[in-house]
Amino acid sequence: MFRPRPETPLFHNLLIRQIVPILIIVGVVVGVLLIFSLEHQSMVVVGLTEGRTVSSELNAAVGQSRRDLIAITLLLFIVGGVGISAVVTYLHYANAKQNLEEVKGLARHILESIPTGVLTVSEDGVITAANPTAEAILERPAISLLGKHYGVVFGEGHPIHLLLAQMVHHGGSMHSKEITFDSQNGEVRTIHISSVDLTDDNGKPAGMIFQLHDVTEWLALEKQVNEAQRLTALHTLSAGVAHELRNPLSALDLNLHLLEEELRETTDLSSRANDYFTVLNAELRRLSAILDNIMRYAQSRPSQFQEVNIQSLVSHVTQLLQHEAEDRNQQLQVSVPTNLPNVQGDETQIAQALINIVINAFQAMTAGGVCRIIVQERERQERRWVEIAVHDTGQGIDPQSLVHIFDPFYTTKE
Repeated sequence: MFRPRPETPLFHNLLIRQIVPILIIVGVVVGVLLIFSLEHQSMVVVGLTEGRTVSSELNAAVGQSRRDLIAITLLLFIVGGVGISAVVTYLHYANAKQNLEEVKGLARHILESIPTGVLTVSEDGVITAANPTAEAILERPAISLLGKHYGVVFGEGHPIHLLLAQMVHHGGSMHSKEITFDSQNGEVRTIHISSVDLTDDNGKPAGMIFQLHDVTEWLALEKQVNEAQRLTALHTLSAGVAHELRNPLSALDLNLHLLEEELRETTDLSSRANDYFTVLNAELRRLSAILDNIMRYAQSRPSQFQEVNIQSLVSHVTQLLQHEAEDRNQQLQVSVPTNLPNVQGDETQIAQALINIVINAFQAMTAGGVCRIIVQERERQERRWVEIAVHDTGQGIDPQSLVHIFDPFYTTKE
């Protein structure tokens, strides 16, 4: 992973560029001194061979020259050795620094490449490192994170600040937790944060490392999978229940008609008995309609797209529901432009959805309520759309129930 230290090139360069010049200089100086000393000694020898008397001053000079030569030679070797040691030490330092920079660069590249957000915090709460993933998750650039206390960065009431403070306080005893907060674009994000203790080379505490995972999309996908599994099970259960109830309901309906006919043939039914039969027949029809809806839900067919005339469809639905509105002492008002374009859709499913919504509006209003069907053409994202809106004068849907409006068979009716 890391490049090895280049031992051979180091000493090869040292020999050529540093040691050889130093040795040459030392050799030249020592050689000059030796020549000078030998010259003095040769003068003494010549004097002796020619029978001349050598003065004491000359002998003293020769002795001093030898001592100076020895001292200078030792000094030069010491200086040369120190210089060589300094050069070797410097080259080792430069090589170690290069290796350290390589390790730091590799660690930085690894930190920047991993898909997990990494945030390091010192013991006093100062953010010391943050990779690009952490910057993206926290929606803050590195310049606004590094060197600052996390309380200053996120604010005292921010969920991330509260969680970091809790984790720093508890240390390694608190490993992970999920928090939810509003992002800068208004979306609700969920972040999974885990922490481990950070120690220095001596094993002493130096802060904490936080790992950040944005699990918003993963949780949404998990919710969709669970919802699909739940709906699949609900489809199966609905089909089974509807099938099991269909037979006894048909038997009840048939026998009720037979009983009513027989009683009418043998006796005169009182008005109260007629009311009883009317209620029973109405409830049986309602049960049959409920079973039809369940079967339609459990055995939903694929959508069949074709051109649909919305004006004609809304008019047909209004005619079907106008009588029920009058029975409830309510009003059904319709506003449809005459120049609407045709749309692509499943006419049966659109009509059924509109009928269900209007009936729910009727049931949510008291007597005297008004239900309005408003159709209008809109342009969105450079495309033309036809919008069908249903308004009623009921009390509306409470926020707790609003999230369940698309759940099958969910109701607040008693």
